[in-house]
Amino acid sequence: MKRKKTIVKKNKKLNIYFTWTELPAYGYFLLKFIYLQLKKKKYPINFKVISTNTSKKNHYKEKSDFFRSIKWIKPDKIYDWYNLGLEYPDIYFQSGWHIKSFKHLGKITKNKNGKVVLCTDNSLKKKNIRQFISKFVIKFLLRKNFDYSWVPASSGRQLMLNCGLSHKKIFTGLYSSLIEIYKNYTSPKNRKKQFVYVGQIIKRKNIKRLIDAFNSITLNKEEWELIIVGSGDLIFDKLQLRNNIKIIKHSLPSKLSTLYNESLFFILPSLHDNWPLVVHEAALSGCFLLLSDKVGNIREFANKNNSIIFNPKSVYSIRRSFEKAMLLKNKELNAANKESTRLGKIYNYEYSYDKFIKIVNLSLKERNIKI
Repeated sequence: MKRKKTIVKKNKKLNIYFTWTELPAYGYFLLKFIYLQLKKKKYPINFKVISTNTSKKNHYKEKSDFFRSIKWIKPDKIYDWYNLGLEYPDIYFQSGWHIKSFKHLGKITKNKNGKVVLCTDNSLKKKNIRQFISKFVIKFLLRKNFDYSWVPASSGRQLMLNCGLSHKKIFTGLYSSLIEIYKNYTSPKNRKKQFVYVGQIIKRKNIKRLIDAFNSITLNKEEWELIIVGSGDLIFDKLQLRNNIKIIKHSLPSKLSTLYNESLFFILPSLHDNWPLVVHEAALSGCFLLLSDKVGNIREFANKNNSIIFNPKSVYSIRRSFEKAMLLKNKELNAANKESTRLGKIYNYEYSYDKFIKIVNLSLKERNIKI
């Protein structure tokens, strides 16, 4: 068998570009970490980030080299790499497969023999007919448009395996919460008797059942509060919102961190959620977790020592999770506090960076390139 010739790239940087839809804070600071690590280690890599939300140009209020290097584009416009002032990439990390501008850039990259990495937080949904049918379409899209996939963790990996991507071409560690902000600095004995929900106030998040379940608790709950943080299109009857239920608008991460640390419990009743970062935030903050069995990152952040899992379609099941939590002893709460923090710390910027480098190394190996 004839051995492939090794291509040595001398005095030329490897072009690696990353697109991310509307570049949220957790994505911004993760990519900034990767950028700074590459710079610190002096890798010959030209790392660029492209995002679709031009309104966020001044959102992060930074004057760093990384911030100034970001390209801001429109999601529904067709671009070539030269339109963005960039050479063709050796590796292109594409956020999702539904953004028109990103898809076109991926198609061009493939035509120029570059490698394309699908970055997605979609997770495997058991007994989901729609996903079962669509996986045949996804198989075709994966084979045609992508070389590798980068997902948050196990559920995303399983989905990609089911869609025909080989094990060695799937990588975890795509997401990390703001680990410098969300920390556990309050012991359970100093926390309030309250349950906190953080997220959108929309039908998929199942907030009406959450409120109904809290209102139906049979135990004495005068000392307990349910705090709902978020905004959305759902409207509640004033009779539903008793004195011990509060709804407040989305807060800054620093204020959310304080709220998590004031609360014994975090609850998420979603009807489906791929990789809710709020679970990671709450775990890092040491909260006991009450989670819907439709949450996609249960395996990573929850176990019998720090969580209660419930059926989100049952008001009774949600109510029982409230009541079980209210009856927990100090010893159990202390153990849960430590376990949540331990699990939360596993997923961090270093973990994600390590996976990023593994993707880069595999791409170079498959193309027989040395830099």
